[in-house]
Amino acid sequence: MTGYLSSRNVKACEGRVKGYIFCSSRAWQVKMPSHIKGLLGSCLVIPCKFNYHQYPPERPDRVVWYQYVNRGYPVVYDKRYPENVIDIYKRRTYAFTSAYSKTCSLKIQPVMQYDHSQKLYPWVDPENVGRGTYQFWDTSVTIEVVGSISPLTITSTSDEFFEGYASKVTCTATYTCSKHIPTITWNYGGMPVSTDTIKIPGAALWKTVSTLTFTSSASSHGGSLACQARFTGGLIQRIRFTLRVKSKCN
Repeated sequence: MTGYLSSRNVKACEGRVKGYIFCSSRAWQVKMPSHIKGLLGSCLVIPCKFNYHQYPPERPDRVVWYQYVNRGYPVVYDKRYPENVIDIYKRRTYAFTSAYSKTCSLKIQPVMQYDHSQKLYPWVDPENVGRGTYQFWDTSVTIEVVGSISPLTITSTSDEFFEGYASKVTCTATYTCSKHIPTITWNYGGMPVSTDTIKIPGAALWKTVSTLTFTSSASSHGGSLACQARFTGGLIQRIRFTLRVKSKCN
């Protein structure tokens, strides 16, 4: 690596706030989560931001991602020299960079089992910002590959339904890739359904909420109301509950 500067600017502190690791020197700062979950078969975006007060990069939009190892610098993503990317990450990584917003986020698609426990870190303008300015490997993220982020949840406005009256029932799916929205279906497909997708604040997670306007009948009593979510990569989650319907005659 080139562009080394005096050791007086080497990282002075390190802290963690709400699952994020924040490392800085007097000159540079990088912020990203220290741990992140990736859904097997889907995509994963690792959010990353940087800032500097001295020694600005010549190319702030140039970001290279590396695998953290004891020796060397195995490349995970490099737009300029894609041939340097190690085989397991070739054609699976993409960086979201911006000189204006100072972003260094990495997208991995698809997430594979190999990614589990991998420790990665970004380096901004590595040809010009040397390790004497900032030790980028001290700000790393560890990936946890999971079969599901969390179970489906289903909620209703009431534990009991009244025959002939409409009630709102919601089914919520959580995932790691905003571009891979799961498909949510109900076993009462003929009733009105609306869908919203929401970014979960403070986390690299999204949730899709499907709201069913359910109008019960006397024959529904004792049956099941079921929700299913199908995710990119083939994962299917299901949840159901037993309907309790109060008849008009009661």
